[in-house]
Amino acid sequence: MGENVVFAVLWVVFSVLGEIGDRVIIRHNPMYYIVSNQGQLALQAFNFLLVVLTPVFVFVVLFLVFTMVRFTTKRGEMPPANKRFAIDNKAFVLVWVGGSIALNLLFFLHPTTSAMEQMFALDQPAANTHDLVVDVTARQWQWIFSYPQYGLTQTLTPNGQNLLELPVNVPVKFVLRSYDPYHTYDQYADVIHSFWVPAFGIKEDVIPGETRYEYLTPTAITSYAVNPMVRVQCAEVCGPGHPWMESPLAVVSDQQFAQWVKAQKALANG
Repeated sequence: MGENVVFAVLWVVFSVLGEIGDRVIIRHNPMYYIVSNQGQLALQAFNFLLVVLTPVFVFVVLFLVFTMVRFTTKRGEMPPANKRFAIDNKAFVLVWVGGSIALNLLFFLHPTTSAMEQMFALDQPAANTHDLVVDVTARQWQWIFSYPQYGLTQTLTPNGQNLLELPVNVPVKFVLRSYDPYHTYDQYADVIHSFWVPAFGIKEDVIPGETRYEYLTPTAITSYAVNPMVRVQCAEVCGPGHPWMESPLAVVSDQQFAQWVKAQKALANG
């Protein structure tokens, strides 16, 4: 009984220290740079799993170390009765298996099911006003962005690189297609790509012959110059140019976006 008390005390102490470390990670968020409503759902799920699984991780590691120390015997010797553990210990099996089932059920319901329900709700017309529609075309090895509401067929930076620019706090509907608009003989002559924006916390495969959709709302003004996570990157190996298939992204104010649209129209008109 005394050993069980020692184990329980060590478990509580190390779990508390781990939870303090978790709060530091969550507060300073060194692993993720998230600037979208969809990304926040994923980040909340990660934080929940981190907090809940820390005591579980501490328990498993401490149990392994404690067992190695407590039940160590010399080679060839039979451990005394007080250092033996019955394999058919029903209480141990019940706690171990029952706890594992309970944790898996918990994680299935939350955050998996609950977060998916919120993400699916973003696709519903009542929740998504489609204030801005952006057509995204993936081709080897380039992203092309079009804004049909503004008559922009391809948006570029001053140095000719394809650019995605969005207004902050405005719902966006991405229309995703994979084809090569320069191959008129077969507009579907391309391969599978993946539309990945790390700062938005989203990744959607773009497949030739299919039209896919992604919905989100940018939540902060930022740009690729502020953080390299603010970019469009292909996350599906699509050939030798795959590592360089990326485009900068900027999230700006409504006024800046309106000025940018005017500048893009002027650029398109020569």
